[in-house]
Amino acid sequence: MDYQLSSYCGVIGNRDHIKIQGEKRPYWEFLDEQPGGWLTSLVYSREDVPKGKRMIWDCGAWSYKAQEIPHIGRQPVTPRWTLEQYQERAVPGDFIIAPDHMLIESFGHLDYRRQFNRASADEFWRRCEITDTGLVPMATAHGISIDERVQYAEWLHEIGYRSIALGGLAGRSSAKRSNIEIVQTVREALPDVWLHVLGLSSPDYARAWYQLGVNSFDGASHFKQAFTAGTFYTEFQGTLIKHKAARTNRETGEPIEDITAPMCDCTACSKLRDEGIDTRTYGSNENNMGRAAHNQNMLMRAHRWYMRPWWVLVSCVGEKLPRAAPAGELYQSAWFKKAKTYAGQAGDHWAILSAKCGLVIPEQVIDPYDKTLNSMPQIEREQWARWTYRHIRDTIPDEAHIIILAGKKYREHLIPLLKSYTVSVPMRGLGIGQQLRWLDDNIKTAYVQPQLF
Repeated sequence: MDYQLSSYCGVIGNRDHIKIQGEKRPYWEFLDEQPGGWLTSLVYSREDVPKGKRMIWDCGAWSYKAQEIPHIGRQPVTPRWTLEQYQERAVPGDFIIAPDHMLIESFGHLDYRRQFNRASADEFWRRCEITDTGLVPMATAHGISIDERVQYAEWLHEIGYRSIALGGLAGRSSAKRSNIEIVQTVREALPDVWLHVLGLSSPDYARAWYQLGVNSFDGASHFKQAFTAGTFYTEFQGTLIKHKAARTNRETGEPIEDITAPMCDCTACSKLRDEGIDTRTYGSNENNMGRAAHNQNMLMRAHRWYMRPWWVLVSCVGEKLPRAAPAGELYQSAWFKKAKTYAGQAGDHWAILSAKCGLVIPEQVIDPYDKTLNSMPQIEREQWARWTYRHIRDTIPDEAHIIILAGKKYREHLIPLLKSYTVSVPMRGLGIGQQLRWLDDNIKTAYVQPQLF
């Protein structure tokens, strides 16, 4: 499987400044690093946006989702008006999304919305074609079913779009398997388009988008959590942990309850702490915007953790072909075949822990052999672990994630040597029947979030 690093786009809404010593400063100045790009909507009247990163300009379909005829304020949302607005704001190379209407069954009138989407996408493409702006037209593929989404995406491609967004998924973010299946199916149908996923940016989703070759994605839940729930994130090995910000006295700004969130060294927390602003407290715009910037820092740290390469190491088995063959085809047990399928889905790369050969890549041709660590004396297993570790260091880069699918005797002396890697053993303690069931269950999903060792 080919993997392509997905680009996370930060979302700019109607709140984006932090006031320090009387000066309004954009919140992106308080990020540890800039995201791969940004997304904002015509719903907001933008005077400035970050420089040096590609923007995605959205027509704001979520804001008028309950309207039968889309309006922003009193302005009907038409392809002509939308393109004019983009031309005033965007610069060459920016993506601009065609006007669209969300397909939400509870609001009814789905056939009208479908017709609106097709007519708008068609006219918007034609206007972009005759207007040499250097902007990149993008259209959103909606659908009630997977088949409808794929067919609509294919139609968009046929009329000329080479950049397609997938919308309507953020409102059902908890349906991870279904959302990932939708994205995977569209990507397989259109492998060469620029594919953007709207509104889903949690670390496990980011991992899935990375696996599936999604080009870009966005999300703003960290903002919502900062303002509406007063949530302060911390990050640990790709997991975002929620803490409740402490309430403050509105007149004095002093906390009126214990601060339970830990101190943080991110750019937002450090800079604002120097100005007497504690992002772990709830109240002023500066507290809340600072916490939003902090949360985005934590989100991007979690993304980086998930974007590191993942390797799956599968132990050899006794049942083999009677002839030399590529290692990935040599081993014949039902367990190995299932483990191989899982490894191909869950990892960027996979390899075999061979009792005879150490670490073996699947393409390496080897002869059948009759050797297993399960019958080796301990001193030989220790020697095998040190020998295999040298193979691993020569093959797998430092700080990669390693998932090990192997029994205790293959792991016990090897894992203590893997200190420069993050190691997980998701089937530890399971019997062979339980392992087969675990593999069956996890082969069904397109992403992996294993328990850490």
